[in-house]
Amino acid sequence: FLSLPFLSKRIGSYSLLITGIFVSSLSLLGMGLSRSLIFFGAFFLLSTLAGYLYGTSNVMVLINLDPQRSKTNIPLMHLTYSIGGMFSGLYIAYLKRSQWYYGYVQMAVLYALLAILFLVFRPQQARTWAKPKYQSLGSGFSLLKDAQFARFLFFLITANAVEFCAIIYPLAYITEVLGGKASAIGSAIVILHGSIACSRLMVIPLLKQGFAPKRLLLILSLVCATGLLLLAFSSSLGVALLCLSLLGLGIGAVNPVSQVLEITQWPQDLMQLANLRSMGSTAGRMFMPLLVGLILTTFSLSSVFLFLACCMVLSLLVLLRSRM
Repeated sequence: FLSLPFLSKRIGSYSLLITGIFVSSLSLLGMGLSRSLIFFGAFFLLSTLAGYLYGTSNVMVLINLDPQRSKTNIPLMHLTYSIGGMFSGLYIAYLKRSQWYYGYVQMAVLYALLAILFLVFRPQQARTWAKPKYQSLGSGFSLLKDAQFARFLFFLITANAVEFCAIIYPLAYITEVLGGKASAIGSAIVILHGSIACSRLMVIPLLKQGFAPKRLLLILSLVCATGLLLLAFSSSLGVALLCLSLLGLGIGAVNPVSQVLEITQWPQDLMQLANLRSMGSTAGRMFMPLLVGLILTTFSLSSVFLFLACCMVLSLLVLLRSRM
């Protein structure tokens, strides 16, 4: 997080992308070949750091390659994430079975090929893309002084944290409270990720037609909060799965639409936006489960969904106050 302004100033977003993918390839290979927890943990940490590099720079590359289609390309990128996540889980669960860890080695080979392809087919215009001109460490985080951006960042951190928890804790609710078996968990995962993919698919034509991103975010947040609220009071598996579909429709497109909003509001420093977004999302996903854990020490899982719904409404109100 702190080093990204320096790295982006020195080598640019495209080189950061290639570096992150190549290091991820080495990390995945190490994870697949590790036979001790220490080595696996070390390579996993390296993979996380490398993922931060290409995860923040890929949006920059996407925008610079085709600035005119950013409003459709960004949601398409997130749609690809959700579809890829569904198929990778299916691959690991049903094809590899007891040798699922070989998937790390196969992904390492794929990542290496991707890095080579990005290097060989490097676009000519990548050399001319403007690099950030940060004069000091603080100038790489100057957007934090903008009150409107601070409100937007609060919304972003909260929404990402709620999304992270909303994917994990409903599965625990289905098994521990509703008594769901493995088939119910499988159905819940498919329904949740399927509705997330549908959400990301639906916003593409809306953004293309000029629908205001902020208005879309407000609607999506309200749908998400409603899904969480109904899930807290669901007493049967069928109702819970229906609530999950509503939850996925709400939370699914928040990330792509918020990215479209930020690049239209603060286009002067896209790398700083990507860095603050990544770190903010990481911080939210670190601390929200701690708060949820505190709630679970005293209250039930239903209370967790009420808490997450309140957090989503709070972030909605903060976003509503911003002038964007």
